[in-house]
Amino acid sequence: MEGEVKKFYNAASNIADFLETHLRRKSRIKINTDTDPDGISAGNIIARCLNYFDIPFHISFGGPPEEEDLKELNRQDYDLFLFLDQGTGQYQIINEYLLEKNEEVLILDHHPGETENRTGFNHLNPHSFNLSGAKDVSSSGVAYSVIKQIDERFESLSEIALIGALGDRQEGPSGFSGINQEILNRSRENDFIRTENGLKLNNRGLPIPECLSRTIRPFLRGLSGNKDKCEELITGLGFEIETTIQELNEEEEKELRDEILKTIKIESPENLKNSLWGTIYISQTDQIAGPKNLNEYVTLLDSCEKSNKVEIGFSAMLGDETYGEKAHDITKKYQKNMIEVMNWLVSEEDRIKTTPQFRYLDIEEEFKSKMIGEILSIAIESGLVKNNKPLIGLAKINENKLKVSARASAEYVKSGPPLGEVLHKISEELEGSGGGHNVAAAARIPYERKDEFIKKVDKFLKNHK
Repeated sequence: MEGEVKKFYNAASNIADFLETHLRRKSRIKINTDTDPDGISAGNIIARCLNYFDIPFHISFGGPPEEEDLKELNRQDYDLFLFLDQGTGQYQIINEYLLEKNEEVLILDHHPGETENRTGFNHLNPHSFNLSGAKDVSSSGVAYSVIKQIDERFESLSEIALIGALGDRQEGPSGFSGINQEILNRSRENDFIRTENGLKLNNRGLPIPECLSRTIRPFLRGLSGNKDKCEELITGLGFEIETTIQELNEEEEKELRDEILKTIKIESPENLKNSLWGTIYISQTDQIAGPKNLNEYVTLLDSCEKSNKVEIGFSAMLGDETYGEKAHDITKKYQKNMIEVMNWLVSEEDRIKTTPQFRYLDIEEEFKSKMIGEILSIAIESGLVKNNKPLIGLAKINENKLKVSARASAEYVKSGPPLGEVLHKISEELEGSGGGHNVAAAARIPYERKDEFIKKVDKFLKNHK
């Protein structure tokens, strides 16, 4: 992998040179980035660079651009169109509406897809160097790899790149890999972050019963949302009710972990164990407003996204303390709501159907369609479902459209087809669109073709084992 990483950094250097020409010209730049924590983090890294050099820019948050979006962009007057955490899979329409109109385009992405070398187009993507966009680097890491070569003052943005990687769940049971590991190493060497091992829970500074009862990543079945049960667990261990996890020594923290795992009865306890205990990443800088725990910051950004307040999370990450407080309030409400959703799932386990090749959850209109992907991820990492098959979620957007999200374990995709490929192919056959990574993907299809979609996916997975 060392050779691939070196080639990636060489390409990042070339992109940095290209971007510097626009900085010198004071070009007007339009940024389009995703709404998830990785997209927000990537946008934040680029925005900090442009702000420093006093470059006029406008940033928009949204999903992968569709044809109507590109038509609108074509009517806007910018010198450079920059796509973050998107664009690779939409290259054909970007080419048609921007590149063919002699506009300059830069894509910094980590999703798979096909692009072409042509005038006015620059891009950086780990897949071009045989690196995994699902685990070796996220879009914020791609953006950081470019920006840090423009000026050394941007080295400290490594913690923001790691927030993006954690947001995309790129940390495996054994830690980071590839570019992410390089970013982590540099960040620790420069004292931008420090690491320790322990319970990977948010709110570690709160009394343990409150910390456990608020937890959603992972969701603790029977404990999340049940403060009385959490107090019972703590007193049973002989801890004071007001004790915090931060006040425990290593032996006591492991004792708490073991008691949590013993208390919770779930399908896949190993998944929960991996999600519950591991490396904690703690910021040593003051450049972002909000929690110092990077995993906790992911929850903050995710909360803002799911609450349609992306701009608040983005502003907090830029260091605005006022927005940091607003984001904190949003996070508390979101955690409470998400715990209710996950407890609903536990009480409605029969809603998870099983076909010979995969499991699926049809939430219809029970919750907002944008929540379905997070529900699946939490269900898997919290051990609520076995991870020997992909888990697909179906959510009704409106009378005509269905949102599909899919998740799978890294172990499954070693022998099964990439989920992004599955959803791309099947959704196109059904007059929809989709794609993504090997372990996480999404699609949109006509609502009336839901049953057909289920049958086609099962058949495809059976034929591509």
